[in-house]
Amino acid sequence: MSLATRCTACGTIFRIVEDQLRVSDGWVRCGRCAEIFDARELLFDIEHDAPPPWPPQYAPAAVVPEPEPLPPPPPPPAYTPPADWLPPPEPEPRAEALPTGWPSEYGRQDVRPEPHWVGDDHVGEPAAASPPMVARDVGPEPSMAEMAPITAEPAERPGKPAKAAKAARLQKPGKAEAAGKPVPEFMRKAENTARWNRPAVRVALGVASLLLATLLALQVTLHFRDAIAALHPPLREPLKALCGAAGCEVKPWRRIEALSIESTALSPVGAGSYKLSLALRNKTGVDVAAPWVELSLTDANGAAFSRRVLGPETLNPVLTQVNADSEQALSLVFGTGGQKVSGYSVNIFYP
Repeated sequence: MSLATRCTACGTIFRIVEDQLRVSDGWVRCGRCAEIFDARELLFDIEHDAPPPWPPQYAPAAVVPEPEPLPPPPPPPAYTPPADWLPPPEPEPRAEALPTGWPSEYGRQDVRPEPHWVGDDHVGEPAAASPPMVARDVGPEPSMAEMAPITAEPAERPGKPAKAAKAARLQKPGKAEAAGKPVPEFMRKAENTARWNRPAVRVALGVASLLLATLLALQVTLHFRDAIAALHPPLREPLKALCGAAGCEVKPWRRIEALSIESTALSPVGAGSYKLSLALRNKTGVDVAAPWVELSLTDANGAAFSRRVLGPETLNPVLTQVNADSEQALSLVFGTGGQKVSGYSVNIFYP
C-alpha cells in the first residue's frame, strides 16, 4: 500500500509512509510552500483511490440559530420609608481647641482676637485667660570697656596670677611644646624651616656637601686608576703617589676586547714534548695588560684530556703589557707525559 497526501495550502501531492505519520502524529511540512498541515485530512492510497479534489470541498457547516434573548428582569420595587422615620439631624459646627493654648473663643471664625493688656485692674478675671508675664532683672548692660577680649588661649584658672599667664603667652613655641602644651603643625614647620635656613647651618651643610663630593671623586679615581693612567699617561705619576698613600697599585689596563689572537701553532719537540706558538695583537692606541692563555688538548677521538691555564710569566718572553698598536709573538714548550696530541684550542682571558 502506497500512501500519499495533498498539501492543504498549495495542493502538491507527496508520498508518505505510516511511520512518518506515527512519529509526528500526522503533522508534516510541505516541501514546496513550507506549510505545516495534518496529512491525515487528505490521505489516500495511490493504487486504489483517486487524489482528493483541489481545492478541497468541505461540506458547509450547519447554521446554528442564535438563541433568543432573555427577557429583561423586572424593576426592583420602590423603597417606601416608614411613617415615623425622620432624617438624622445635621451636626452642628463646633470650634476645635487651638493647639497654641489660646482661649476657646479665638477658635471661632467670626471672632477676631484683639490685643489687650492684663494688669492689676483685671484681677477678677480668670487666670486661664492669659498667662501672667514675669519680669526678669537683667541688670545694666555692660560697657565695651568691661567686656573681656576674646582670645584663642584657654581661660585662666581661678587663683592663677596674671603674671604667670602673661609669661606663658610670651613663651617661644619650642618652650611651650617642651612644657607639654600643644603647638600647631604650621608653627612646627615654620620653626624647622627657620632652623635649617640659619647661616651657620647652611655653611655647615655646604662644607659637608663639598667634602662628600671630594670623597666620591677620590673613590671613582682610585676605582678607575688603571684606565685613567692608560688613557692619560701624564696622570700616571700623580696616581702612583695617590695609590702609595691609599695602599693600592697602578697596573696596566685590563681590556680583553683590545686583544686578538692572530695565529697559533702546535708542533712536536722531541718525545712527548710540544711547542706552542701564538701571536697577540693590540688593536687599540693604548697599552693593555698581558692576558692569560687557556690551552686545551684533545686526543684522536676528539676528547679533551688536558686543560692548562698559562699566566703571562710562564710564556716566552715574559710580558706585563702589550704595547699600543703592536703585535707580540709568544711561545711555550711543555710535555704531555707520552700522550699523543691530535688537536688543541687556545683562548685568552683576564682572571
